[in-house]
Amino acid sequence: MFFFRKKKKLENVSNFNNKIIKIGIDLMGGDYAPISTIEGILLSLYELKDLHLKITYYDKIDYKKLIENFINKLPKRSKIYNYFRKNLDNEILNRIEFIPCSSYISMSDKPVNILKNKDNTLVKVFELLRDGVVDGVLYAGNTGAFLETSVLVVGRLNGVKRPALLTVLPFNRPVLLLDSGANPECKPEYLLQFSIMASIYYKKIISNSLPKLGILNIGTEKIKGNSLAKESNKLIGSYIKTNDNLFSYLGFVEPYDIVNSKVDIVVTDGFTGNIMLKSFESLGEYVFNFIKKEFSLNIFNRAVGLLSRRIFKRIKSYFDYSEYGGALMIGLNGISVKTHGRANSRAIKNSINFTYKLIHNDINSIIIKELNNIRNITLNS
Repeated sequence: MFFFRKKKKLENVSNFNNKIIKIGIDLMGGDYAPISTIEGILLSLYELKDLHLKITYYDKIDYKKLIENFINKLPKRSKIYNYFRKNLDNEILNRIEFIPCSSYISMSDKPVNILKNKDNTLVKVFELLRDGVVDGVLYAGNTGAFLETSVLVVGRLNGVKRPALLTVLPFNRPVLLLDSGANPECKPEYLLQFSIMASIYYKKIISNSLPKLGILNIGTEKIKGNSLAKESNKLIGSYIKTNDNLFSYLGFVEPYDIVNSKVDIVVTDGFTGNIMLKSFESLGEYVFNFIKKEFSLNIFNRAVGLLSRRIFKRIKSYFDYSEYGGALMIGLNGISVKTHGRANSRAIKNSINFTYKLIHNDINSIIIKELNNIRNITLNS
């Protein structure tokens, strides 16, 4: 579901003033949980020595057996295998706390069922975030349940009207998209706050340069679009006249501008953003499957495919969800990341890495400060 730019090697991440980072993870979230989740967790602990985890799990799951199965799958003479055999009890497990729960939220559960039994893995992990036990949360399961629980349990940052899912699209250079699914219906002031929060994220995480921002629309002309697009254009245009230090405003943009990276940040409502995101993902999957099929038609095509394999492997990595860090629920009163429901162990590891980086950059304190500066222009609702 989520695009994210391929990140630097993990060795470069663990250089943050030796602060211990605590992340909460729901072991039961995702199509391949709990196996893929526990494997991603162990890979992260192997590479991030200052990482500590609080893991909520369904109490009928034997997590010790899952750990043992993972280690047994590793190449017996590998460095990582020897490390786990030597350090599992005296180092790795000392950095994990497993918290049992009597229930969990499945991928098919309705969000309304979440609070019927509060002793479930999803509610419990967000309670850890709310109570300051962990610095951030990662979840790979039911998106609707994630959105509902995060707001109900943790709440919004002071001044934020609606948190939004922020996703990074991997084109010629990273393009931020929000909202990518949290708020199907929006007001102009929401899009203004999305713009501000995304700009802070861009300058803190991606680049120090001034990002170019636009509203997703069916055309670039001012007369085009629905009432949300037109009213948001007026509000953001008014804001930028007196606050031009966060982003350069381009007005309306189209998908063409996104693909060609003519814009750095695209804001829209969650309904439109989610459809666009899934369209990009589906198209990418279709194109690569088509190419794969063409290369298998005959001997000549297979030979060309073998010669081009390295190139296509590199291109494919930009659209491989297992390389992505997930989507940040920006505007929430705590760092909360939603990763792909089909996340495998590598995707889980990369998403933990992404969450780890966000915690170190302390995005929320910067967002709060900037929102306090614009209260006079943000409309009341």
